[in-house]
Amino acid sequence: MKPSVTRSYLDTLFANRDYEGLVWLSSMICGSSGFDLQHPTYGLSRSLFLFVESLFWFAQSSRSGVWTYFEATPATRQQNMLEALRELGPAGFAEQYGLGMGEWTNVEQAAEVDKWLWENEHTNNAFLWQLAEQNRAAMDVLVRHGR
Repeated sequence: MKPSVTRSYLDTLFANRDYEGLVWLSSMICGSSGFDLQHPTYGLSRSLFLFVESLFWFAQSSRSGVWTYFEATPATRQQNMLEALRELGPAGFAEQYGLGMGEWTNVEQAAEVDKWLWENEHTNNAFLWQLAEQNRAAMDVLVRHGR
């Protein structure tokens, strides 16, 4: 199968390390044949699941509030995300995610998590680029070959 993108394009994305590159990588992973929306971890490895879901969590929450993310995300996916954050995430991320899981209907508590997300957007982006670097070979297969 012919690659859908060139290695040099991916090299440029990884060199630039900007938010748009994260979004592009995530969209390519989500469009690959290895991605299963019905599976609690999308059928991805823990690291790639964490990459995709962390970007969803931050992006959806920043657009319309953390409650919209937790309202729309199945409980099994939330639990998998919490476990992935506990194992691989930056300090404090699992605690904030867990708080959002339990308190997203509490307006004051949700506002605190929203504030935390806003304050930690750059930390999350740096973490996602770190995950991308650590999983570059797997991403290459999904992104360049769609599987």
